[in-house]
Amino acid sequence: MKFSRLALALAAALAAGPAGAADLLTIYRDARVSDPVYQAARNQYQATTERLPQARSGYLPQLAASLSGFRNHVERDNFERDYTTKTLGVTLAQPIFRLQNWIAINQAQNLVLQAEAVLAASLQDLALRASQAYFDVLLAMDNVALSETQKTAIDQQLAQAKRNFEVGTATIVDTLEAQARYDQSVAKEIFDKNDLEVKRRALQVLLGKLPDGLTPLGGAIPLVPPTPNDMEAWIKTASDSSFTVTVARANLDIAEQEVSRQRAGHLPTLDLSGSLARVDDPTSAIPPGSPWSNANSIGLTLSVPIFSGGLTQSRVREAVALRDRAQQDLENATRNVAQAVSASYLNVTAGIAQVRALEQAQVSIQSQLDSTILGRDVGVRTSVDVLNAQQQVIQTRRDLQQARYTYVLNLLRLKAAAGQLTEADIEAVNRALSRG
Repeated sequence: MKFSRLALALAAALAAGPAGAADLLTIYRDARVSDPVYQAARNQYQATTERLPQARSGYLPQLAASLSGFRNHVERDNFERDYTTKTLGVTLAQPIFRLQNWIAINQAQNLVLQAEAVLAASLQDLALRASQAYFDVLLAMDNVALSETQKTAIDQQLAQAKRNFEVGTATIVDTLEAQARYDQSVAKEIFDKNDLEVKRRALQVLLGKLPDGLTPLGGAIPLVPPTPNDMEAWIKTASDSSFTVTVARANLDIAEQEVSRQRAGHLPTLDLSGSLARVDDPTSAIPPGSPWSNANSIGLTLSVPIFSGGLTQSRVREAVALRDRAQQDLENATRNVAQAVSASYLNVTAGIAQVRALEQAQVSIQSQLDSTILGRDVGVRTSVDVLNAQQQVIQTRRDLQQARYTYVLNLLRLKAAAGQLTEADIEAVNRALSRG
């Protein structure tokens, strides 16, 4: 029963966790501040929002002031003169009808909506990456603890096998087998400790620092099926709210508007323009004796495109082809999201069944180990049988922990695929892990 006590001690150690350890919600919030990938996405969003005022500027007045001064030298026959001319002016241009500029404003609005969807998708991706890194470290911690437990149990079997061989109740085969298993357990422990350090460093990439510790899985987590428990309902939700589909749909809208914008190149444009100028020119004094003159003008400019060498037609054809591509991209995004939602939904439901099966298997295999140890003590089983049973207990424990973490991750992936993953979901998972 020593191995059973070791397993109980391991469970208690895993449940306790280090003092002041970070939980999943803390890791997510820290990553939201420190992760360079998400911060870059935020900066890209801020840059994209500037496209809207830039587009609006194409339909707003353009006002400019100018000041010039020139030193002039004139020679004519026996006449020679040096003089200075100065000009102070203000010009105003106001588009009245430029359909291309108006369409560009609508395109910029769709670009901003698209950027919002991209940023929201980036935040969901951060939640998944933080959760994956968190559970990777927890699983690596579990593996190290299990390796240490297994090594201790095998060491006890090795010592007992040596004693039995010395008193003649066992053969050297049992001792050699136990020694081989012990050496393997040492190698596995080294591998697991190195893997834990690798996983911790992966978490550091998100946070920019190594946390003091992580709150481990409390125990058996609640196995809750997706809500609603209907795959087709999730697929329909994803088609409406998935950020991947939203980005693709906005891209199609922008492409359709681009076709209209390029076709507007065939249309005339109408602009209002005006200017005020004050000129100081000593050579053209009007009236005589005054070098200063004021020149004011205002008027409309109608421009009608007639022929541009086929450039406008080519741009229209290009825009139509890009619109058709955007249509296919939207269809592809819709199908991929539906496939991702279906896979995640099935993984969640299958994960529930797998965790329950492994929980039952853990009870059965532990009973088998206890029976095998008892059988060895009465002479009907060998030490090799005990070693095999112990290895099965450890492997089942590893599989169970991994299945629990995978179930939680698949639940988060399902919500992300449907565009439903929020911080509230991370909080709910965090509470469930703490209660487990």
